[in-house]
Amino acid sequence: MHQVQEHILRIIEIVQETPQVRLLRVEYPKGSGLTYLPGQFFMVSLVNDPDVKVGRAYSVASSALNSDHIEIGFDKVGVFTTKLFELKAGDALRFKGPYGKFAFDSSFEGDVILIGAGTGITPLMSIIRYCTDRPLPNALRLLYSVRTPESIIYRKELEDHKGKNHHFDYTITITRPDESQERWNGKIGRIDVSMIQRAILHPQTSVVFICGAKEFVFSMIEMLEGMGIKKEQIKTDVWG
Repeated sequence: MHQVQEHILRIIEIVQETPQVRLLRVEYPKGSGLTYLPGQFFMVSLVNDPDVKVGRAYSVASSALNSDHIEIGFDKVGVFTTKLFELKAGDALRFKGPYGKFAFDSSFEGDVILIGAGTGITPLMSIIRYCTDRPLPNALRLLYSVRTPESIIYRKELEDHKGKNHHFDYTITITRPDESQERWNGKIGRIDVSMIQRAILHPQTSVVFICGAKEFVFSMIEMLEGMGIKKEQIKTDVWG
């Protein structure tokens, strides 16, 4: 159903979402039959760059129903993303995919719990956007951890989705408030058991999607399993 394809796609928009993170939108290959599930990723590589021949995996942040563009998000953490930061609208990238089992199945009828840290929100945003676009009746709850308020990706859009989708709610927690220039009145500290317990109202029938760095994902799994959440209820996307 979701056959792997390769396309060279033109950048149509670049958004400086936070001081560190950019969102990059490329044209959707119309007429190609390309489809993907919310949460899946594409292998992205540069076109005709002799210095960087190897691409990287980037989760799609756009809704699977969006036929205007495909969106990815990234921060400047290495050679490849440094190259991405140099690109401008009109430049092209090679997209190959979709790939991955970290995917939301719209036939699932239970609660959907999304847990992410930093740029790990990108595939979770794809699920949020998709569930709102459908719209689906699933209860949808996001737990999102970032260092400072300035680091919150999709800050305004999350609030917009909460207004549009009455099944959706989210909690943002800040781990390094002392490094922020903004006063933060919300939650502080890492995502903990009590926070997860408040989000999962139906432990036996929920599915949990976790995305972030290895240490973060493993700590979330440990807490979930300690609460009695079964392995088959947990989907993970580990970065790094």
